[in-house]
Amino acid sequence: MKLKNKYVLRTVADKTVAIAVEQSGEKTDNVITLNSTGAFIFGLINEGLEKEQICEKFFKEYDVTKEEAEKAVDSFTESLEKSGLLA
Repeated sequence: MKLKNKYVLRTVADKTVAIAVEQSGEKTDNVITLNSTGAFIFGLINEGLEKEQICEKFFKEYDVTKEEAEKAVDSFTESLEKSGLLA
């Protein structure tokens, strides 16, 4: 799984934001506010992990079943796709 741009994650006033950084000389002002689970998944996507790896890490990090982890990851990645953020 891959994002169109590289992002840095920062915590600002108890909120996590993903800020797009320059890529291929192209500047962007894309900033995304994330909740804690969104920040966790987004960070793993930003690292270039595949869906199966993200689901496994989510399952281990949060008190959920493997099915719930997969559903959460699917839901989040669908929202990224709809926003045009995935490559």
